[in-house]
Amino acid sequence: MQIGETRHEHAATSQVYTYHADYDVDTHAITWSATVRNGADGEWRLDGSIPLSSPGIASVAEEVVRDAVVAQIDALEVDGAGPSP
Repeated sequence: MQIGETRHEHAATSQVYTYHADYDVDTHAITWSATVRNGADGEWRLDGSIPLSSPGIASVAEEVVRDAVVAQIDALEVDGAGPSP
């Protein structure tokens, strides 16, 4: 499944990121991969897996993936490391 291009503004730094993601849901986890851009800084990939701790999580998989992508983008800013292309 896919999440189309979406914008995210980091609350602390006001940096604007755009991303799109693909994800799959199986019986054990939601796996996802996102391509992220921040202006002229190029693009980079983020990946993750979210365990299905209850059957209800699969029904809101898109929102769970959006939350996971945003959390990783925000963590890059907090860590001060910035993105790695």
